[in-house]
Order: sequence, then structure tokens, then C-alpha cells
Amino acid sequence: MIRHAPTARPLGPDARGQWVQRWTSPEWTRAVDAWVGERVAECGGQVCGAPVTYRARFWSVVRCYPTSEGLTWFKENNPGHRFEADLVAALAQLVPDDVIVPHAVDRVRGWLLAPDHGATLTHHDVEDQPTLHIVVRALAHLQCSLLGRVDLPGITTIEPTTAGNHVRAITNEWAALRPTHPLHLDAGLVRRAERAADVLDRRTAYISEAVPLDLEINDVYPANIFADRTTGTLRPRFFDFGNAIWGHPFASLHGFLDAVEEWNGAPLSRVRKDALFDAYLTVWRDHIGADPRVLRRDLTATEALVGVHRLVSWVRLVPYADSVELRTRAGIPRQYLGQVVGLAG
Repeated sequence: MIRHAPTARPLGPDARGQWVQRWTSPEWTRAVDAWVGERVAECGGQVCGAPVTYRARFWSVVRCYPTSEGLTWFKENNPGHRFEADLVAALAQLVPDDVIVPHAVDRVRGWLLAPDHGATLTHHDVEDQPTLHIVVRALAHLQCSLLGRVDLPGITTIEPTTAGNHVRAITNEWAALRPTHPLHLDAGLVRRAERAADVLDRRTAYISEAVPLDLEINDVYPANIFADRTTGTLRPRFFDFGNAIWGHPFASLHGFLDAVEEWNGAPLSRVRKDALFDAYLTVWRDHIGADPRVLRRDLTATEALVGVHRLVSWVRLVPYADSVELRTRAGIPRQYLGQVVGLAG
């Protein structure tokens, strides 16, 4: 059993911003340590080693505690994503075998305490087609198991047919910012974003209603999936739901496969990707009884939503960012806008 916290990741360029300063302050650390100690004791354990603030960024902080029962992880989000603790608690009630099950949650402060589940997916895993097959089926199973069962207010909703309007609204808002603002857009980029929004209108116009709007995890990244092999076979367990929106669930698959290609440094072949699409859609077909051809057309169309969903998720953080955080992290939402703009050709 591991009882030593991992080495902390170096602070990022937003280290002098208000959130990292708060999350590395003695006052905050004492309050969190006291809360964690109490919650661990309620579970029959005790903190028995030096905790480590493993990662602190302006969007969230993660702190690791060695306990008598193994490692335990604490997380607090930026207010733009504070719903995550409440969402994880709800998911754990519905699908406890597929997600992390927290030891404790403070819904008011958005504090989450959860056990460690071992290793996450590795680079070798995402190179392996049978492993990817298991993961995409597990993702579909998770989504189908949750369909119509999650009722949590406050999560942003993006209807596929409104994706273009979301891009227009963000583009117009950023274009109106002062020229020195890190998110300001010049006229050329605004025109390209407007053309991309028109493309989104066309691509989403014919998405069917076979799959209703539901939880779109919006961050199915290999490092956000525990690789439980205690039974001798891989059983994925998903975590990190802070970027979630209420939208078309199929976008989650595209986001995962984008991450796989990023990790592999090469695109998946058409044959491999088609096989993964088929594995994923088979679960959906069996669950909702929809025409496989309709599901495949919808899956193709929803690929265009990935950048929009990521962009909108990040925009939720902007009102809580100070000048340091805006200056040092504006490149991330601008990158997502660039992904959307790429639809214009």
C-alpha cells in the first residue's frame, strides 16, 4: 500500500495569481488539513504522512494525503467549476463501479475527498487497440447508465444547434474588449469565427433526437481514467468532471480519441477509428434501440462540437480570473477558439 505522497508538480505561470496564492497560503492549508483529518477519521483511518499540494493551477488545486488506508486525494475547483464535487457525489450514487466514490464532499465549498485507485491509463495503453476498445465501451456504458438520471442544476447547457450561437456570443464579447486585453480578437479572427459558426449551424442542423442531451464529460483524458486491473482484466474508472456540460454525449468520445492521438503523436488510422466507433455505438444501439445508421451520422456530426464545448467550459472560469491569470492562461481558451475556427477551413 502506497503511503507516501507523490512529488508535487512545479507551479505554473499563474503561480502569482489569486487562486494559486490562496491555495498555497498557510491559512487555507491549515483549514483543509483539519477538514481532511476529520473526514479520514470518520472513515476509520488517520493521516499518517506529510501531505503534498500535488498540483495548483488557477482552475483547481489537488492535494494528496498519505493515510493508514492508502493515499487520499483532495480537490477544490475555481468557482466556475465548483459544481464538480456535487456532481461526483451524485454520480457515485448512480454508477459507483464506474467513477470515483468520494469519502466526503463539502457542497458549499466545493471540496472533494476521494480515495486513490492506483494507476491511470498509460501511453502503452492508448497505443493498444484492444485496450481502447474496452475504454470506449466503458465510456458508452457509463453514459447510457446515466441517461436521464442526473439532475444537477447549474451546469451549462449547449444544444447542438446552438453551438454556432455560443461561438458568435463569445467572439463578439472578446472582440469588444480593449485591444490590450489577453482575450481581445482582431477583425480577421472575428470574421473567421463567424464563418466557423455558420459551418456549425450547417453541421448540427440534422443531428437527430435519438440521443437526448445529457451529461457530456468534456474531459475524457487518458490520465483521467483509472486502470483497475485487480480482477485480471481492465475495468476503467472515470474521474475529473469539472469541465462537464449538459450537451450531446457523443462529443465525449471524440475528445477522448483526440487525446489518444495527442498521446500517440499520430492520428488513428481510419480502420482503427471506425472499429472504435462501432464498439462505442453498439452499446448505445443496444441501450436505446436506435437505427445504427442514424447513430453513426450523429457521431460524425458531433465531432465539430468538441472545441465549442471546451471553449464554453473555459469561459466559465474567466469571471474569476485576475490579471495575472488572464495574461498567463488566455492561450488555453484562445486555443479552443482556434480549434473551432479551423472548421472554417
